[in-house]
Amino acid sequence: MGHDDSVETWTLADGSRLTLRHIAPADAAIEQAFVHGLSRQSSYLRFHGTIKDLSKKDLEKFTNPDSRNAVALIVLHSGETGEEEIGVARYEIDPDGVNGEFAIVVADAWQKRGIGTRLMNSLIRHLQASGVKRISGSVLKSNSAMRKFAKQMDFTETDIPDDPSILLLTKHLTD
Repeated sequence: MGHDDSVETWTLADGSRLTLRHIAPADAAIEQAFVHGLSRQSSYLRFHGTIKDLSKKDLEKFTNPDSRNAVALIVLHSGETGEEEIGVARYEIDPDGVNGEFAIVVADAWQKRGIGTRLMNSLIRHLQASGVKRISGSVLKSNSAMRKFAKQMDFTETDIPDDPSILLLTKHLTD
């Protein structure tokens, strides 16, 4: 599957033009800048700990996902200062091919504008095309915004027995 078939552009209510596409190794700098720019809160909610910079190894893994079992999509905004990454969503398919584990984060200034929904819908489309039956992700119980978002997207919450601070969000995918 080529990368060109998955570029989408859309315009927000305020006229901002956004582009959604697969991440590429050349995106290492904007991905690092994106993570660096997250508020402590957003970083904590995404990484369940505070990360200010991605290690070289993480950066490599994040920008060059194994296309057989992983997808990473980024949302870009072209502003006066050039192209900046404002959101990223990724999944990795479990070895048994049944479940795709997702992670999704949108830059603080761009939250609550439907970007997460688009990212999640794109992940779901990719997973369905791969024949994966379920998408899941872990979320901190304290992350009310993500929980509300997941609920709107029909995810179910389950407790994780060995960690009371985390919930598992799961959604069954139908063809």
